[in-house]
Amino acid sequence: MPGFADEDELYRYIGGIFEAALADPELEPKLRGTGLVLRQQCTDPDSALIIDLPGAKVWKGSDAGAPEPQATMTMSTETANAYWQGTVNLTFAMAKGKVKVDGTVTKLLQLAPLSKRLFPTYVERLKADGREDLLVTT
Repeated sequence: MPGFADEDELYRYIGGIFEAALADPELEPKLRGTGLVLRQQCTDPDSALIIDLPGAKVWKGSDAGAPEPQATMTMSTETANAYWQGTVNLTFAMAKGKVKVDGTVTKLLQLAPLSKRLFPTYVERLKADGREDLLVTT
């Protein structure tokens, strides 16, 4: 299963689902209410996003002026792609070392149930762009 080609793709797909969720009148207050600034750090290739939920903004990791994250999730772009499709159990992935979490884990745990609501949006975005190459088949 492939991951993303570069930080632009990470931003387009994963950043894009957060931008859509922050524009959703039902999800936006819940996401902002977590108070979390999350860094999604990826490998293969090295790329990152800063997801500023209270500020309702998504930054590329290379962008100057991004806020300091309170928590960081580190994984390969392949694992990130699968996670946002709902096919990676976060607890097992952490136990196996496929996902590393640093920082304020309690705030990250508040995000977990909300993130499940983003999975269908993510899959639809991949399909709309003709990115069947990124779809996880089970």
